[in-house]
Amino acid sequence: MKASALTPAFALTLALGLIGCGPAAEPPAEAPATPVVAEPAPAAGPATPATTGVTAILLEGNGFMPANPGGRGTGLKLSFGAPRDTVITYMTGLHGGTAPNLDSNDECGAGPLTFARWDDDFTLAFQNGKFVGWWAGERAPAGFSTVQDIHVGSTLAEVRAAWPGVEVINDTIGPEFAATDIFGILTGTTPSAKVTALWAGVSCIFR
Repeated sequence: MKASALTPAFALTLALGLIGCGPAAEPPAEAPATPVVAEPAPAAGPATPATTGVTAILLEGNGFMPANPGGRGTGLKLSFGAPRDTVITYMTGLHGGTAPNLDSNDECGAGPLTFARWDDDFTLAFQNGKFVGWWAGERAPAGFSTVQDIHVGSTLAEVRAAWPGVEVINDTIGPEFAATDIFGILTGTTPSAKVTALWAGVSCIFR
């Protein structure tokens, strides 16, 4: 299996969902203040969310769309290539103002990467100041799912139903699948095997 054409394919270690492994840490950025709903709403740029936690995210092969309480998506797409500060600020707002843990790895195959990780096991990867990858680990809520409703905890049978012909291989990090631009790790290769991680974009997986 390819490691990802962007490398997704946000050294990863199994302990943190295999993303953002390096001990070298960059100083945490100042946590953006908890967003306040203002009147009128800002005229330019994405509105800072007023939610206190993330219940759902629509995961896509070229980014993701944060959900809102009343629907599947906000209409705001955070795509690969977006400025790092914009993405971190928005996601910090969705996490009730809780800043992410930041670390970095200079030895990734794709080059040096910086990672922002929240306690819900959602991690974002950045390179040269741009958003380049996401990772949903073992603790990611079921609401962090693809448009096909594949999420951490889905079975391989459900993955195959969502993406007929999906490629599944055994690698040094365990069974993996590749479905278009979304990738994942499985507990096994039987139909009842569970998805333990999903990712897209640039990653730092050592095989």
